[in-house]
Amino acid sequence: FYIAFLLTTLLPYIPAILPFIPYQIFGFNMTGWAWMIMLLVTLSNLFIRKSGLFPFYYWLPWVFYMVVYLVIDFSYLGLQLTLQYTLPLLVGIVASGFTYTEEDIQWMFHWFIGLTIFIYLLFLWAVLFGSGYMPGMSVMPMLFAVAVSLLTAIFFITRRKIYLIFIAVLFIAPIAQMTRMGIAAIAAIFIFHFANKAIKSKIIYGAIGLLAFLLVFSSQKFQEKTFYSKQGTFSDLTLNYYDNPDIRSSGRISWKKALEPGLKTSPIWGNGPRADNVYLSKITKKRGGEAHNDYLSVRFNYGYVGLSLLLLGFAGSFISLYKISRKYIDSWYIWLISTSTLTLYIAFLMFMYTDNILKYTIYFPNYFFAMIGIVYSLKRDEDLRSDTSL
Repeated sequence: FYIAFLLTTLLPYIPAILPFIPYQIFGFNMTGWAWMIMLLVTLSNLFIRKSGLFPFYYWLPWVFYMVVYLVIDFSYLGLQLTLQYTLPLLVGIVASGFTYTEEDIQWMFHWFIGLTIFIYLLFLWAVLFGSGYMPGMSVMPMLFAVAVSLLTAIFFITRRKIYLIFIAVLFIAPIAQMTRMGIAAIAAIFIFHFANKAIKSKIIYGAIGLLAFLLVFSSQKFQEKTFYSKQGTFSDLTLNYYDNPDIRSSGRISWKKALEPGLKTSPIWGNGPRADNVYLSKITKKRGGEAHNDYLSVRFNYGYVGLSLLLLGFAGSFISLYKISRKYIDSWYIWLISTSTLTLYIAFLMFMYTDNILKYTIYFPNYFFAMIGIVYSLKRDEDLRSDTSL
C-alpha cells in the first residue's frame, strides 16, 4: 500500500527521467494514471483489511452529497471528480486499518524523505542544466510541505539543528520557483507548528519564519512576479486578492470573473459535478479549464451547501485530531504525526485558495489523510496496551 504511495507520486516525473516514455498514454497523462492506480490499490486494500478507526463520519455528509449529485447529474467528468475527491478519504480508512510498529513508521519516513530528496534533485537538475521547468514542478511545494511539517515536528521534539538545515533547503525550492503560495504555506508551517509547545519558543521561531518570509517578499523577483507595478507592500496583500488589480494572479482573476455568472445562477446547490471544467473549457478553447481555486470550484460545482459540508469535514476531523494530540502528548509517534497533520490543515486550506490541491491527490491529500489514519491506528494500539496493563 505505501509502496504504491511512493510509486504513484514518482510516476509523473518518469518522462522527465526517461525521455522515451510519453507524457500521455491512451489519452491520460501520468498524473491521471497515477491517481487511478492509487485508487485501485486503495479499493483492493479496503476490502481485505480490517476496519479502521478513521473518522469518516465527519466527511460522510460531503461524500453522500457528491454521490447523490452524481446520480442526479451524471457525467464522465463528474464521476472522475467524485472519485478524485473521495480517494484520499478511502486512503485514510485503509491507513487506519493497519497495525504499525516503530520500524514500520521509520521505514515509511525514510522512504518518503528519500522520494522527496530524489524529486528535489530532479528540480535542481532542471534549474541548473535543463529548461528550468519539468512536469510536477508547480505542485512540488505541496509534497515538500508534508516533509517540512514532519521535519519541523522532529526538530521541536529533538532540538537537533540538522533538521533546520533540511527545512531551509526544502524552502529554497518554492523560492527559486517563486511559487508564492508554496512560500507562504511552508513559512506558515514553521511559524505555527503545533509541535512547538513553549510560548517563548513559538515567539523566537515564529519570528525566524516571519523574517524569512519578509526577506522573500522584499526581493526583486518576488515583487516583479506579484505586482504589475513591480513594487508593493503588505497592505496590498489582502485575503481576497481578486479585488486588487495590481496583483499578478496568473489568470486567476479572469477565471473568477468568467465563473461569476454561474456562481450567481446557482449559489446554493451549484451547477453540477465538474461543471466548472466544461464551462471554462468552452471559454478558453482548451481542454481542462481550471479555476485554480478549490473554494471557487467547489462553490461552482456544488454550491454553498457542498462547500459547507467540505469545510465541516475539515473542522470536525481537526477538532478530533487535536484532542488526540493533547491526550497522547507523551506518546512520541502519536505526538509527532498528529501535530504534523494538524499543522498541515493550515497548508491545505492555504493551497486550496490558489490551486486545485483537492484533485492533486498523489502529491498531498493522500499523504495528509494517511497520516490521520496512522494516528488513529496508533491511538487504538496505545489504548489496547493501556487496557492490558490495567
